[in-house]
Amino acid sequence: MSKEILEFSVLVDEKFDLKFNWADGFWGAALKFFGK
Repeated sequence: MSKEILEFSVLVDEKFDLKFNWADGFWGAALKFFGK
């Protein structure tokens, strides 16, 4: 793989992880709220 593609894939992975963690935290809070 070329260096540019590797750097791009790492950048996308980081953005995806941030969005996934945010969504996971949001749904975790929603489930706790509705679980009461």
